Amino acid sequence: MALTISKLFKSYGNNNALDNINLTCGLGWVYCLLGRNGAGKSTLINIIANLIEPTSGGIVFNDLDYTRNEIEIKKQIGLLSQYDQLVGDLNARDYLQWVGLLYGLSKTEVQKQIANLLNFFFDNDEDLSGACAGYSSGMKKKLTFCAAVIHKPNLLLLDEPFANLDPVAANKLCDFLIAYKNSSRLLFVSSHDLLYVDKIATHIGIINNASFVYNDSMSHFKDGGPRTLDQELLKYLQPKNNHSSLLESII
Repeated sequence: MALTISKLFKSYGNNNALDNINLTCGLGWVYCLLGRNGAGKSTLINIIANLIEPTSGGIVFNDLDYTRNEIEIKKQIGLLSQYDQLVGDLNARDYLQWVGLLYGLSKTEVQKQIANLLNFFFDNDEDLSGACAGYSSGMKKKLTFCAAVIHKPNLLLLDEPFANLDPVAANKLCDFLIAYKNSSRLLFVSSHDLLYVDKIATHIGIINNASFVYNDSMSHFKDGGPRTLDQELLKYLQPKNNHSSLLESII
């Protein structure tokens, strides 16, 4: 397996953000992480991205241990975070060039990747000449994704990649991810957009109350009939309260 997470805990004071996480993911997978807000999905992605340290536990990617091979692992990671990763004073091309050079790409490689990525993700009427700070939320999301893949990482970590994208851009991103997946790469995605998860996922993990309540292939998740992804997901995330009676009292 490409990614192995063993007995991972993350605590903030008395609060367990992640509680005994054990997970293995293979190359060629698109692993989609589902769950409620605050379940621990972003925390897990940030730990895999090596941005925050777990309280305890271990992670190995492609036989590289996170505690001993930090630089080698980070070279293989591409990250799209929920937080703004842009340099607001730079325009799109300057920002992508800066990111590409940081990853050690040659100027020729960088310019080729910039041209291809911008031509694929951006429409002709989107002005990329101005500073990133002035871009729309959708443009910022697309540009941040371009930066995450400019060096063709083997471990691509995406936290809510479809948020702020219009349907055309979201479907274009799905097409890209399906094409990007190969036998040397692992795509690890957290998303609430089940329509797009249904299109791209090969495997599903559901976190509830800081622990996994489901972890298996997408085909097994929907096995037994033409059930929708949201119907299956709610079986694992049903609210404790009787929301029907509450709704009646509200309206």
